[in-house]
Amino acid sequence: MYVILFFYQQLNTSTSFSDKPRRGRKKRRKDVCQCLVCGDISIGINFGIHTCSPCKAFFRRNAIKLGIYEFVCDKDGHCPITRSTRRKCNCCRLAKCFQVGMNPNAIRSAEEKLERNQLIEYNRQRKLEKSTKSHAINLSQHILKTNFSLSSTDEILLTNIFNAYEQTCAPLRYKQHLKMSHDEISSLEKLLNSISHMYLALVDYLKYVPEFSNLSIDTKICILKSNFNQIFRLNNALIIHATGADDDLHSATFKNLFPTDLYVELCNCISDLLPYVHDPIFLKLVSIVFIFSTSLTVRFDINPETLNTKTVLSIQNIYIELLWRWIQYRCSTYEESVRLFTSFITHILHSQIVGEKLSEYVNKMASKHADQLVPIMKAMWLEEKN
Repeated sequence: MYVILFFYQQLNTSTSFSDKPRRGRKKRRKDVCQCLVCGDISIGINFGIHTCSPCKAFFRRNAIKLGIYEFVCDKDGHCPITRSTRRKCNCCRLAKCFQVGMNPNAIRSAEEKLERNQLIEYNRQRKLEKSTKSHAINLSQHILKTNFSLSSTDEILLTNIFNAYEQTCAPLRYKQHLKMSHDEISSLEKLLNSISHMYLALVDYLKYVPEFSNLSIDTKICILKSNFNQIFRLNNALIIHATGADDDLHSATFKNLFPTDLYVELCNCISDLLPYVHDPIFLKLVSIVFIFSTSLTVRFDINPETLNTKTVLSIQNIYIELLWRWIQYRCSTYEESVRLFTSFITHILHSQIVGEKLSEYVNKMASKHADQLVPIMKAMWLEEKN
């Protein structure tokens, strides 16, 4: 699993599935403004003035406490408020907020916030449904135009895979989660918990695969623990592409949670996957191939009797053959198909090496606060103790 969906601003612009430049993509430039409260980078106008995300959240939480809670400065009431000192004195920070013109009347009530969130969710779902229908139509039309013929069974399987992913893991649902402030993610445990819903969505996606649903519960648990983090790495690339996570202004927050060398390797790995995100099926189908692997990690001891290796690999072969037929239909020549496949495998092998480093680091750090992790993240990241 990568947390690289938060790190995309470190990456170069991705190429398309066929390594051709995308038309119509304009480079966006933004004027960088400072937060008038602490001097950090502004995310826009909040409550009437330019602020950073932490000061926006601080004012929203504390301005409504005036008259209920007493804010006291331990010094003379003139504490300097900067990016590095803003947490030291809430009294002076709140006073600075009012001094620069932040408007408490712009803070939404609980009812207003709920109504707004419901409207946002409604619009998001309508956009998602429209996008899903459009992609499904384009996919069907593209299949009809290809020189490499697919059987009617292949077409049905591919369409079902596409629709299942859009119904469960549609990346547009995660855009809000990519804009989390430093206050919201101050530890590795909070970061892991904040993305646990994405793990659950991927589990729902796999439930649409009949062969997966028919496996015994022990086999399901075995292959999930062994292979799931690799699948999550693939999904992160799709999320980054769909949500435009390069706009995230707070990647420094996530930088601080990992050693620099590991952070850079994670960014490089996700960059390697970006050429494949423009295909409507490829990574979604690869995820199914990977879940039916005997082991994509060395962290868990696999019991062959529990795993039922023969059954799992026979299922995997079905989807590997489907993947190869899809690659042939997507590429103009057989040679191009081979180049695409071998290039992807090379990137995945490198991803596996970095994934083991990430697993070792996360297990070492998160195990100190295992009680703070939600169950699915504990199961996927921490080694079981005998």
